[in-house]
Amino acid sequence: MKRSEAARYARWSAAVALLLACLTAGVYLKRGWQRIIERRAAPPPAPVNVVKSSSGLTFSKMDGPRKIFTVDASKSTDFKDQGASLLENVKVTIFGKAGDRHDTMHTQSCQYEKGNGGVTCNGKVQIELESAADVERAAKDPATPPQIVHVETRGVKFDQGTGAARTDQPVTFTFPSGSGEAVGAEYNSQEGTLRLLQNVRLKLKPPVKNNTEKNPSKSGTVEEVLVTGTSLDFGRDAKLLHILGPAEAESRTARLTAGELTLELDAAFRARRLLAISAADGKPPELTSQRGADSMLIVADKMTAQLAPEGWVTRVDGAGTVHGVRHGKEEEDEFRADTAALDLWPRVNQAKEMNLNGGVFLKTRVSRGGESRILHTGALRMEFSEGSKGQAGKPTSAETLTAGSMEWTDAVPQVDAAPTRTKLQADKLQLAFGAEGKPKQLDATGNVQTERAMAGHALQTATAKNGVAQLLAAGGWSQMDLQGDVKLKEADRNAQADHAVFTRVAQTALLTGQAVARDTATETHAPRIFFTGTSGDIRAEGGVRSTDFSPNGNAVQLAQVPANITSDTMQGNSKTGRAVYTGHARLWQGDSVLEADSIELLRDSKVLNAAGKVRAVFPQTPPPAQPGALQSSTQQSPAKKTVLWHVSSGTLSYNDATNLAHLEKNVVIQSPDQKIRAPIMDLYFTRGASNSANTSTSSTKGMPTTPGAQQISRAVGTGGVIVDQAGRRATAERGEYTASEGKFVMSGGNPTLYDGSAGTTTGRQLTFYLADDTIIVDSENGSRTLTKHRVEK
Repeated sequence: MKRSEAARYARWSAAVALLLACLTAGVYLKRGWQRIIERRAAPPPAPVNVVKSSSGLTFSKMDGPRKIFTVDASKSTDFKDQGASLLENVKVTIFGKAGDRHDTMHTQSCQYEKGNGGVTCNGKVQIELESAADVERAAKDPATPPQIVHVETRGVKFDQGTGAARTDQPVTFTFPSGSGEAVGAEYNSQEGTLRLLQNVRLKLKPPVKNNTEKNPSKSGTVEEVLVTGTSLDFGRDAKLLHILGPAEAESRTARLTAGELTLELDAAFRARRLLAISAADGKPPELTSQRGADSMLIVADKMTAQLAPEGWVTRVDGAGTVHGVRHGKEEEDEFRADTAALDLWPRVNQAKEMNLNGGVFLKTRVSRGGESRILHTGALRMEFSEGSKGQAGKPTSAETLTAGSMEWTDAVPQVDAAPTRTKLQADKLQLAFGAEGKPKQLDATGNVQTERAMAGHALQTATAKNGVAQLLAAGGWSQMDLQGDVKLKEADRNAQADHAVFTRVAQTALLTGQAVARDTATETHAPRIFFTGTSGDIRAEGGVRSTDFSPNGNAVQLAQVPANITSDTMQGNSKTGRAVYTGHARLWQGDSVLEADSIELLRDSKVLNAAGKVRAVFPQTPPPAQPGALQSSTQQSPAKKTVLWHVSSGTLSYNDATNLAHLEKNVVIQSPDQKIRAPIMDLYFTRGASNSANTSTSSTKGMPTTPGAQQISRAVGTGGVIVDQAGRRATAERGEYTASEGKFVMSGGNPTLYDGSAGTTTGRQLTFYLADDTIIVDSENGSRTLTKHRVEK
């Protein structure tokens, strides 16, 4: 029993020992296998030049308690004898001096120089420029659109001391309203600024439309703008893009070139304002555009464009000698001003209102006809309609904000001919346009002045309180109305009226309302006076009164005083010197008076013709002195009462050169002492002595005396003459009266003298006198003298 138990214990002990041996062998085998696995998984042995390798690295630059930037790397490897570390999976976060930045720079690997703290990243580098406020805002509201400027490049060197990063490799960048590219860049982490060094190309894109908006915008294309320049400075916080030139901004229809361009961005990084200034060589910015057949060029020392958040231009300003030229299909425009401002309609980038200030010059030339118009003023405002789909807006009105002038130049029919020029100026000009955008009417207000210069004519001028010019679609004027105290002048001729209307093609002028026309010698008043420039015709209506002030008479001179004519109408011609007064015509000059249905004056031949119910009064040469009335040569005779003859006839024609008046049709002339009737009669006039008090003085000094009034010196009637005188009647075929002798000579036919108290006397010729009863009878038997005394009853 004991032997069997001992054997059993021995077997159990051997089994336990074997088990323990197996377990021990298993443990050693497992540890050996683990060492094999660890050796396989372990990194390769460090190169011989590596001193130390770590799994992470972080260092920062501080400015007192404020952190300027932080550099993070997932792994850092130090190298022997180089003083440099290899940083992998690098991220640089820049906070800026004020702590308002949160810019980041990412790359896969960089070399860190321990001596100067510089970081060189040869691989691809991504830079994101963002403010701390935007980061905080995005954290609170993830739906907020990010306001990040993203930059990609290679070969970046980061200076830990200055916080500046630089590369000379190609650069691409994007921001919320555009993208671009350049060669070389400098980034200042402390200021948050980015400078692109060369060959800058920037594309500005309009914001993406929100199709869910309730009121979609009107049709209009907001174009992309390509901006190029030599270099670009970008201030992330200041929201400024400063492009050094030569710089250029170009869209599908417009192009802007300048020495420098500055683009201001709003808080959402959308273009807000574009500024263009001159280059270093003084070349000013130029804006060119092309829309269909129309092209435009604008030059100014400085240009500014305001942009809406949606991307369209709302306003363009130019300053410093603004000059523009537009070439259209039918017209060419040119303007100059010190400053210019153009407001545009939303979405369509078309003119809404233009304001020009300082030395404004605006010229329009019609391509086909060669006509032109020029506007001068100190300030001009012009408004345009909103263009419909696919069509540009048209001008609707324009006005000068200071005194201005409009000048029209007609097309020249021949190359060497002088053009006709018309000018209208006033305190204020207002221009209205028709439905097609063509000028329609020009209103002038306050101190209106006009000028018209035509080849071969003296300058024509006019003044008035107000005026209106009707305009042609081709650009010229068709009619011009002047109102209020209108005054006209052309050489030595002038006129005035309440209202004047001028027509261009017919070259006529109509004066109404107390109209007066004058030249060096005459003056005509009438309610209406109408002039025709080409023919020289003049017509006055509504009660005419003309006065001839010429000392020698413009047409006739019946006395040495002004001649006056009145009538219902007057038709004349300034070239021929003919004037016809019709309807109750009446002329008076001194003692001479003439009335008729019409009176015609011929200036060049100095002839007066009267027709229809002619009535006239003419003075007679003084009769002979009575016997016994002798006086000394030094004694002046007392003034005698003028003897006047009253004349009536059907017609009268007076020639001032021959001093003869020819009358026909029932001619009757009558004085206080006698009456003569005949079908035809000629009146001979003699110029009397002047009544001027200076006559004797002028004669003494050898100066010519002024001739006196025309007086009837002789009258000759034919065709059956009848003379009635103091109860006597004489008849004959011909009768002649001589005023200086008071003598009648009757001849022809059967001359007969009837006397109620002395009987009848006949003869071949009878001569009798007013002063006595002597009758000289000439018969076949000779002449004899009879003295017959009439018996008073």
